[in-house]
Formats: sequence, C-alpha cells, structure tokens
Amino acid sequence: MMRLDDYSDKGKEVEELGELELIKQISRRFKTDNPAILAGAGDDDSAIIDLDLANQTRRYLVVTTDTVQKSTHFPDGISPFQMGWSAVAVNLSDIAAMGARPFAILIAMGIPEHTATRFVDELVAGIEACAASYDIMVIGGDITKSLEPVLTGTCFGFTSIVPVRRSNARVGDLVGVTGTLGNAALGLKILSGEAQVAEDVEHAAKLALFQPMPRVKEGIILAESGMVTSMMDISDGLALSLAELGRSSGVGFELYKIPAGNEVPRELALYYGGDYELLFTIDGARGKSELEELSEELDMSIIGRVVPAKAGIYLKNGAKREEIALKGYQHF
Repeated sequence: MMRLDDYSDKGKEVEELGELELIKQISRRFKTDNPAILAGAGDDDSAIIDLDLANQTRRYLVVTTDTVQKSTHFPDGISPFQMGWSAVAVNLSDIAAMGARPFAILIAMGIPEHTATRFVDELVAGIEACAASYDIMVIGGDITKSLEPVLTGTCFGFTSIVPVRRSNARVGDLVGVTGTLGNAALGLKILSGEAQVAEDVEHAAKLALFQPMPRVKEGIILAESGMVTSMMDISDGLALSLAELGRSSGVGFELYKIPAGNEVPRELALYYGGDYELLFTIDGARGKSELEELSEELDMSIIGRVVPAKAGIYLKNGAKREEIALKGYQHF
C-alpha cells in the first residue's frame, strides 16, 4: 500500500491546483439529486436539509462528530482510500450506537500543502465508497492546510423511536456485544511483527484495522427490538466501554466470556480499541425464545449480566473472580 510520501512525484500537488479548484473537484464527486438536500457539497456556505422531506415519520435527529488523523489513527500501510473510508466509518459507528438510521455526513479535511492531487482523489474515493455502502450522502465540509492529513466528520441520523442511551442499563439486564473483538489490535500486532498468524486471519485482522465496518444495521435491529436498554460502540476497547456504560447507568458488570476473534489473545480483545462493534444491555425479563430470535438476526453474543455498581466490573470463571482494569485506548 502507498503512503503519503509515495505520492510526492506523481502529478499535480494541491498547492498548484488551488483551494477553489480543489473544492470544485471534490464537490463534483458528492452531487446528489435527493430532494431533501436543498444545498449540498460546494453549493453554498452551509448545507441545507429539508427536514420534512428527510425526516418523513422519524421524530429524532441524532448528530455526532469524530476526527481521525495520520499521527494517531492511521497505521503504517494504510492507503488514502482507507483513510477516507475510516473517517466516515467512525462517525457511522456512533450513529449506530444510538439505533438511528444515518442520513448524511459533512467532512472537513486538513491537507498538507505539497500533497499530490492523486492522494486526495483516492482519499475522496474512500469517503464516497463508505458513504455509498451505508446509503448516506456527503453534503459538504471544508478544506484547510495542515501539517498532516486530518479528517473530521459530522454525521446526521434519524430515528422514529427514542434513541438508545448509555444511561438506562439496570441490574439484572444481560450484557451483549456484536461480532468478535480484538481483530484491529491483532492487525497492529501483525504490522509491528509482534504476531504471526494464519494468512486468512491476517487478512481479516488488517481489514478490521484499515477498513472498519460500523454496525449500522445491527444497531437499528437492536433498537427496534424493544429489548435493548442501553448501547454504545466499542471503539476504545471493551474494558473502557464497560466502564463508561457503567458510569452512565450507575451499575457494574459481571462477565463470563470475552468473544475474541480468531487467534486473538484475550488481552487484545478486552483492552485494545479499534473494534467498531456494539456493546449493549438487554432487559433481563426477556424470555429465551426472544433472545434466540434476536440472535438469529444478528452476529451477537451474550457475555454477562448487569450487577450493582458496588460490585465493580469483573470476569467470573466458576468461583474465580478477576477484576477488569480500567484501561484501553485514550487520546490523553
């Protein structure tokens, strides 16, 4: 895969193209004929959404923003396409955690002045591809000069039901997650030479790291099931996510398994970030048949139960109890 420096002698640089022409070139990629978008990418000072047309019967607008940048989010080997994809994906994951349907996104880009336009083309292609994969529109953004590639997304979603919050887990609820954990962390270990795994496992781990798949469909299904009491994404690691969910709801957690990916050590699955899976709690009064029906629709696991806050957060194996440390990915 190519790095930023690999584009330095390939065609025009953004400095030669100029800001206005660069904006025009990018905006052409994101034109839409959706009647709800009265002004979209490059059309005006701000995007305009007709909420009556966009919202239809949905009552709640959900908005999130997230930033990714080369020095802290993009590992060596990631392509500009995957950088663009990731900028959209991280925002979609937050919308998914609320159980909402994503509608549109704004992307602000910081680009170094001597960046080749081909690099920007591939970056924009990644943004476009991820947005199209989840049936959302890129309706605008911003471009500025920066010391390294920086991408900030602001994503809008709608839902007809009350968005699922982090603050409603109750003692006796079940704890669940989508998918498997630790795959992105394993990808990092492979890149650094700290792990050697089977070829198919390596491919899946690198894909999880470079091109995450936010669980939008799963978030909607969970929310609309009426069974979920709280939910959030696991981008900062399971342990930190449990701590945040527990803090918001005033509860603790007893886990009895960690759903690690193939050849993923438990430590990576528990404490490392980069997994855009969903952590959620389910009403403990729900019957076994309801849980089985939900499990048939989703790739999910029940991994524990909600306990009183004073019990803490721990992993239980028979009579053995192991406290889960408060650690994971944090920016500061």
